[in-house]
Amino acid sequence: MSTDHRIVHRSSDQQDISDKGTQRIPWSLILVLLGATTINYLDRLTASILAPTLRDEFGMSNADYSLVVNSFTAAYLIFYSVGGRIADLIGTRKALVLFMTWWSFAGSLQALTTGTKSLSLVRFLLAVGQGGAWPAAIKAAAERVPGPLRSLSVGVTNSGSSIGAMLAPPLIGIMAVLWGWRTACVITGAVGLLWLPFWLKITKYPATKSNPEPGEKVSWVRVVHFRQAWAVFLGRAIGDPFWTFYIFWLPEYLSRERSLNLETIAAVGWIPFLISGVANFVGGGITSWLIRRGWSVHRARQTIMWLAAPASMVGIIATYTDSLAVSLAAISFAAFFFMIWSVNVINLPSDWFPPRYVGTVFGFSGTGQGLGSMLIIYLVGEILDTTGNYTLVFGGVGLLVPLAQLLITLVGGPIRRLQNGV
Repeated sequence: MSTDHRIVHRSSDQQDISDKGTQRIPWSLILVLLGATTINYLDRLTASILAPTLRDEFGMSNADYSLVVNSFTAAYLIFYSVGGRIADLIGTRKALVLFMTWWSFAGSLQALTTGTKSLSLVRFLLAVGQGGAWPAAIKAAAERVPGPLRSLSVGVTNSGSSIGAMLAPPLIGIMAVLWGWRTACVITGAVGLLWLPFWLKITKYPATKSNPEPGEKVSWVRVVHFRQAWAVFLGRAIGDPFWTFYIFWLPEYLSRERSLNLETIAAVGWIPFLISGVANFVGGGITSWLIRRGWSVHRARQTIMWLAAPASMVGIIATYTDSLAVSLAAISFAAFFFMIWSVNVINLPSDWFPPRYVGTVFGFSGTGQGLGSMLIIYLVGEILDTTGNYTLVFGGVGLLVPLAQLLITLVGGPIRRLQNGV
């Protein structure tokens, strides 16, 4: 974990992109993949948006709801890694058809649940498809888009998380109010099946792998010898649960503490995710701008991350005000600063490691994210059942990102490309 290596200043952010203008951007493909990741988050947040209704109907405690969330997280953690391997074996075209079909039916099955156990089981099944689909979609964006434009295609595809999170509250809330929550589950599940013909048409011809990644694949056994890999692992394990809490517990907070009904949650619950979506572009954009102006990758990344991490603590204010507007503003800005920090964190593997290591390091850190999220969600449920104190929860969650940033700095060291020993 503390292995030392000689390093030099090299980063993916400093690669030559002078031929970018000669490439044609396959917008049709990128938009279809964006649709997949948007639907992914729309279906993922169904139980979150409907949590106040489901908890009342099923008589669920906070611990019961934590079990539902963690059932999803556990399966997602497993199949996030498996999904990439399946995509390698059968190709991204077939893999995305398989995963989208699976999670669409699983999402619709939520309409048949009758309690905590059945809902947890169905959410586990939903995550099997969703966990596998995300790396397959990112892989498809990377392999079907020319080299200099790959970062753009992957970035747009990845932004479906923010778009889906923004659309989920109004769409799911309105459907549940008009037709009932069970119908809302069926409709959101069916949307994925409507996506399939577009994917099959746009990928009729095989991907042209003009720039295959050189070198052998790297195993976790090799990666765990690098302290930089552990820095990303620990950063995501401690920092990312901040986001998991917000996306799964925000509707519950608005319902229990702010006494909002489903219609009002649908009207305002999307605001923090819109703000965080903007941060997706701001976070990476500012860092890239600083690097182009001559800043080192280390100075640019650390400056932005150290500004954003403490600023994310503004969410603690949410429970100290009687004003709904001030509370939502605090949550929105907390999400904004978290996302600025997070966008830079997920770039650390490519800053520190050669290309053939990046996928493995990213998968390793994703495991940390899953394990950390499961622990925090469990603790949130227990704390709320024991004390009913959201101030305590928001205070604890608010400390996660600064702590994660401190560990990244202390464990990872200078952010420069490892040269020897990899």
